[in-house]
Amino acid sequence: MTADTMSDELEQVDDTPAPGVTREHIECRVDEWRQRLHDLFSDVEIWARARGWRVDDSGRVPMHEQLMRQFDMPATDQPILRLEGEHGYALFKPKALWVIGANGRVDLFTSRGAFNIVDLAEAGEAPRWTVFGGNKSPNGASFSPTLLESLI
Repeated sequence: MTADTMSDELEQVDDTPAPGVTREHIECRVDEWRQRLHDLFSDVEIWARARGWRVDDSGRVPMHEQLMRQFDMPATDQPILRLEGEHGYALFKPKALWVIGANGRVDLFTSRGAFNIVDLAEAGEAPRWTVFGGNKSPNGASFSPTLLESLI
């Protein structure tokens, strides 16, 4: 087998959805992702407003991942959340729903650096938001308002 043949086979494998994956399944996953983001951002907003922080949830980022394109689904907007406090800021920007080893990823940019928040729960389970990056453990740290405060 040549490198070109192997490359062609990999492309064919990558472009084929797993058995049982349907447009309806993808639509449900996208809706569920949107709901998880809403719930996460709502919790963060409550925490931030209680501390007198400015909250801006008007930003959007387009989501049009490979599986969505394969099923001719239109791009959908995902929310962005920005917090500004007296001593720093935080920007939550959804990155992807389908990531290896996780059930979605949100990039977090703060006045102290950039971090990844991933949901380590299986699809359909309650989210297990976990933060990676900075000086956190290689296994990550459970996301919480206290942790967020230490990252800002």
